[in-house]
Amino acid sequence: MKKTRMIVNVGMTIVLLGLMSYSLIGETTHEILGTIMVVLFIVHHILNRKWFGVLNKGRYSAFRICQTILVFLMQD
Repeated sequence: MKKTRMIVNVGMTIVLLGLMSYSLIGETTHEILGTIMVVLFIVHHILNRKWFGVLNKGRYSAFRICQTILVFLMQD
């Protein structure tokens, strides 16, 4: 499972870099990469669904609050 998560995360990073080079890759490739990114995004959230379940559990230290806020800010 950990290996799958890593592959998805690396894949998202590579696709994002490709999406940012729109002028080099063209519209069609950009749209295909965008579709791949959406699929990877959905898979990423399915693989990390347990994280959402433990948000209300445990104590919130300053570090955990900052970490949680950063995660929500980075979501698309």
